[in-house]
Amino acid sequence: MTARLVRKYLNRNQEGFTLVELIVVVVIIGILSAIAIPSFQNASDKAKQKEPTVLIAGYLKAAQAYYIEYGILPVYTSHLGQYVSVVSCRRNYPAYCKNNLPRDYTTINSMSWTTPDGYFDIYMRIRSNKLTFRAMPVPVYQNNGYGVSGCYNPQTGATKVVEQTRRMGRSIPYVDC
Repeated sequence: MTARLVRKYLNRNQEGFTLVELIVVVVIIGILSAIAIPSFQNASDKAKQKEPTVLIAGYLKAAQAYYIEYGILPVYTSHLGQYVSVVSCRRNYPAYCKNNLPRDYTTINSMSWTTPDGYFDIYMRIRSNKLTFRAMPVPVYQNNGYGVSGCYNPQTGATKVVEQTRRMGRSIPYVDC
């Protein structure tokens, strides 16, 4: 009886997918992934841009506090460090920053540093009696990254942070406020 059941099971017509159906499914998956992957990459790059945006906004608030207290614009990270924590990756290389502790720039006289995640270099400069910040993608990320610019005008008290909407490499323009 067992042999008869096995023969009956093996002789049954088994249905499956044809080669054409499988090819159609593979083509559809390929088209969907060709559309979704670039969109995901763009969203990922814009998400990385949020770190320097938030940092620069904090630095601008610290610059305002420094100016109110001392009557001059801050020049170095040590000046900002009186009001906000300034930390930097030791190298401007994202893979290094993931596995190593950041460096505290709060007491260092520096005008440039790298974001803690290592994707952006931040530059602080006084231009036309205004304090400006620029966050530029590090060299290994410059073809994918969007930059950020910030400005503080002590005469008007205005601050401005601008996220770049297109990839500009390391040619991030200054913003006026």
